[in-house]
Amino acid sequence: MMTPGTLTSRSTAASSAAAAALGVLTLAAAGAARAQDQPLGPVVEAPGPPVAAEDPAALGSPVLTLDQDALFSGSAFGQRVQQALQRDRAALAQENRRIEAELVEEELALTQQRETTPPEEFAELANAFDRKVQQVRETQDGKSIQLQQRLEQERQTFLAEAGPVIATLVRRRGAFVVLDRSVILLSFEGVDITEEAIAAIDAAIGSGSSEKLAPPAQLSRPDGEGE
Repeated sequence: MMTPGTLTSRSTAASSAAAAALGVLTLAAAGAARAQDQPLGPVVEAPGPPVAAEDPAALGSPVLTLDQDALFSGSAFGQRVQQALQRDRAALAQENRRIEAELVEEELALTQQRETTPPEEFAELANAFDRKVQQVRETQDGKSIQLQQRLEQERQTFLAEAGPVIATLVRRRGAFVVLDRSVILLSFEGVDITEEAIAAIDAAIGSGSSEKLAPPAQLSRPDGEGE
């Protein structure tokens, strides 16, 4: 007979279509005139570090770098989302533990009926219990997946709202391209704009206007009765 097992939440890593939205941000229109007088060369081929400047923007690098994960997690928007997600994951884990305890108790009670219940009747009871366990697992796994999907939706919203802010920052720096820092082997100090972008985004959108992650819906019992 099937046992309830441990109903741990299993998140499905949904790929984020917007994760690459900031991978390459080209400002061709803004820099077309400058491109003729200042050709772009690989950052790693620079013979040595540039002369130190009090203002990093004075470097005038045509290529800037950005850490997308740090941009989200370090922003007020991302911190709000992550805190809400942690809260709801903890609530879901607590709900899973409670349901598991209930199923274990129900299974023990069913086992005790084996000696006093006709085999055919007991088989029907056991099959019904197995179906209930499977339905509970699917329901709880679905809640975990929904939490992950909400996280990805929030990231997409963040990137959409952060895009114009970053574009303004890049224009002010006089750059043409923004690359994800994870693909850069070498860069000079002042080329990365992650911290500067976080400050600008926080000033522009704060913690965001979207709703906090909704708590998981209460589990409906397989027999249709409320809890």
